[in-house]
Formats: sequence, C-alpha cells, structure tokens
Amino acid sequence: MQYDLTKQEWDFINNYLQSKGLPVDRNVTFGDIPMPDMYSEVRSRSEIEKAVDSFTTELYPGIKLRIPFVLANMVCVSDAEAIVAMEREGGLGIPPQMISRKERLKILDRVGRAESAYIKNPLTIGPNKTLAEAKKLMDEYSGINSLVVVDENKKPIGILSTRDWAYEIDENRKVLDLMGGKRKLYKAAQDISLSEASKILRKHRIEKLPLINRKGVLTGLMTAYGLFYERHHPRATRDDKGRFLKVGSIGVGRNFTSEHLKEVELQVRKGIAMLLIDTARAFSINTKEAVEAVKKHFPKLPLIVGNTSTPEGAKALFEWGADIVKVGIGPGEACRTREIGVGIPQLSAVAKCAAIAEMVRKSGRPATIIADGGMKSPGDVAKALIAGANAIMSGSMFIGTEESAIEHYWNDQGLKVKDYIGSASSYAQRERIGRGNLNRERRAEGVVVKGVPVIGTMKEVIDQILGGLASFMSYQGVRTVAELREKGRFDKPQSPAGLYEGVKKK
Repeated sequence: MQYDLTKQEWDFINNYLQSKGLPVDRNVTFGDIPMPDMYSEVRSRSEIEKAVDSFTTELYPGIKLRIPFVLANMVCVSDAEAIVAMEREGGLGIPPQMISRKERLKILDRVGRAESAYIKNPLTIGPNKTLAEAKKLMDEYSGINSLVVVDENKKPIGILSTRDWAYEIDENRKVLDLMGGKRKLYKAAQDISLSEASKILRKHRIEKLPLINRKGVLTGLMTAYGLFYERHHPRATRDDKGRFLKVGSIGVGRNFTSEHLKEVELQVRKGIAMLLIDTARAFSINTKEAVEAVKKHFPKLPLIVGNTSTPEGAKALFEWGADIVKVGIGPGEACRTREIGVGIPQLSAVAKCAAIAEMVRKSGRPATIIADGGMKSPGDVAKALIAGANAIMSGSMFIGTEESAIEHYWNDQGLKVKDYIGSASSYAQRERIGRGNLNRERRAEGVVVKGVPVIGTMKEVIDQILGGLASFMSYQGVRTVAELREKGRFDKPQSPAGLYEGVKKK
C-alpha cells in the first residue's frame, strides 16, 4: 500500500520500542507497563518543583512550553478564560475548531489582549462616551479593566483605568470627566523596545504606556503588569512581545475549500504562532488535501495535525507537511471510537509515532508528538513523555477546573460539578447541527460524563499534577522532562493482578 512502512522503518521502530523497554509483539497502554524505581540523587521532589525549567519541553523550534500540557480543544473545556489560565501556568491552549469562525477569532483576540505586555490596536473609547458604554466594551473582553481614551483623530488623550471608575455609581457620567485627567499622559514611539518601555513605566510609576506613530496616532499599548509578568508567573507561555501564545484551529470537512483557507488567513492575521488542523481521522485524503493547501499558502506556519494512532499515519502526516502530530484514537475518557473496533492502545501508539518523529528529525526537519487522551494520573503523563511525547493533551484532567469552558451546576449532594461532553457524543453533534457546522447526526463515538466535581482552579489542578510528576521524576533520578524522556525505561508488562495491587481499592 502507498503508506506502508519499509523493513528499515519497522526495524527502527522496533529498536526504538526495545530501547524504551516496550514490547514489540503486542500493543500496550499505561496500566500494562510498570516503572521500576532507580537510584536517585534527588533529595526531595521540591527540588524539581521549585526549578522553573524542570518541566520545559519544546514543541517546535523556538516554541517552548514550561509545562508539557496542552488543553484539549473541546467546546466544554477550552475557551479564552481556560486558555489564559493554562498558558499562565506554562502550558498551551487552542480554541475548539467546532465553534464558529467568529467565536474562534474572538477567543484569539481575547487571549492576545489578556495580561499582555504589548497590545496591538488596544481597546479605545471616545471622551464623550458614558461609563455604561465603557463597561459594556470592557465586558466583551474578559480581564480588560481599562481603556485608552482617544480624540476624533485617534490620538490618545488619557487612560480610563480601574481606579477611575471602580467606585463610581453614576454610569451616565462621561469618560472625559472620569479619566485620570490630572495625571500626565506619558506616550512613546511605536517601535520602542520592551526594555526601554520598562524604564519609562518604572521611572514614572505608571501602569499603561500608549504607543504612537509619527502623526501621534495610537498604534499600541505597553502595560506594566505584562512587562513585569515573570515576577508573578515565571512559567507563563508568552511570545517575544510578552503576549500569551495564540494557536489557531481548523477542521477539514469533506473537502478543504477556499472558505477554509479564508478562515486560516483570518487567524494568521490575528497573529497565531501555530495552527491545529483537527479531525478524528487524520490519516485520510481529506487531511492530506488540507495540510498541503495550508502549507502551500502559509509555508512558514507551523502545523499541528491529528489524530492518528499508527506509525503509518504519523509518517504520512509528516510527509504531507505536519510539524507536530497529535496521537490518539479512542483513549479519551469521553471517547468511544474503540467500540467500532479502531484504535491502538495509547502507550504503544505514542511510542511508535514518536519513533517516526525521531526518524524525521534525523533528516533535518522539525517533528514532535502530542499524546492526546488516555492519561488519568501524573504517572500516565510521565509514561507518555518517556514513550516519546513532547507534550500531552487532556480534557478529562482539566474539565474539573473553575476555568473550564462549560458552566457548573450543583448536584443533589450540594457539590459543584460540570459535565464532560465528548466531541463525538450525540449531545455535541446536536449542538453542532444547531450551529450549522454539521449536517446530520451520526453514530455517537463519544459520551457525556455527567457531574464531574469541580476540584479547584486551573493553577491548583496543574500544581497537583506537577507535584505527582516531580515525585515520579525523583524516583527515576532525573530533574528535567528532557532527562526523563531520554533516560526513562519501562519494566516488563505486568499482570492484571499486578496493576490491581497498586491502584486505590474501593
């Protein structure tokens, strides 16, 4: 067949599996394979937890994550608030491709503005607008609490900051009367460096610095909170202008059309650093046409493409133009694709695809793997990394956070809970039909997991997972994820009784 692997490729894959301690004669997943404890000079897992770069991983040249977590791009999980919460802690978030183009662009805009050092085209308001109008504008962008006040020529004349309006009860008052008019408005040239902007902000003890062109027209904004962000959030995923990283998303459909390309172009204009081409069945002609079309029109745009679960699929995706391949068919908590008989146990799937990625890297091209789904614990995360994943993607591990996209409710026991809605569930399909981006309901390959307890904020949940991952690493005698991936070796497969021995008994 066209994408069959050669004997040399299979030999490479089998040697890779053996080097990791994984069997070549059967496919296994996380619970099948135990990890031995190794001699360790790590005195305490806190040594690992406290180091900023312990969990750093590289997805693509120049794009590093300080924690190897990608938020699942599911409608119930990922929105602007959840993406910002994840990237604040060092991970990555991606808008769901199943929502409308307008909604995706709005999420990208909100992510790009949130807690940013540099804001291109900042939100503005006229001096004769009311406080009510200002509040309405700020409410559209969660986390935005101040506006640049501009005249009819778009020249900045003041800042309406939180301290100007927070205690005002008359919402009919004009912005001109409320803005900090007695404070001198400091401005800077639009090409000022971050370091120079920092000096001005420090010297004058101001929070916002409007940037102007030669005609005095507002073109950007520097913020003190964003410029000194690393003091508060040292692991945050940000670009060279101090903005959260924006990643676009697109589906493939039956055919990849000019409308799809237009959607990609609109997201590129929003400043995306990467694009996810997302489909449940990526090893397909549909995806081939999509990847080749995007690469032709946007050759420098890094592409995440998935999903597949075979080395043949990974090989094809890399050949078509993928830079990062998302691996996993059926392992997710709310996924039921395995019921139709398709899918490879996740640990073997990740390892085999990671072997293909290593072969591609040896040829001089970027190639990395994201393990998508199946991880239920820090130990599973660690095993996916050892198998060769550069990062893991999960929805089930983060649906129970305060920031996940779906609304919470209270169950009969008075617990705060959320529903985890599989993207291929009947419920999700009906939602898509209602939005107009699905023509009919198909056999459900996902379910709704109802009543998942809300257990904390994104930060609290991530800290718990990282604590477990650090403990795992201390048992292995390694201090970084890079060391874990390089040195970690699995033991021989265990029996069901061996797995039962180590799990929590009910």
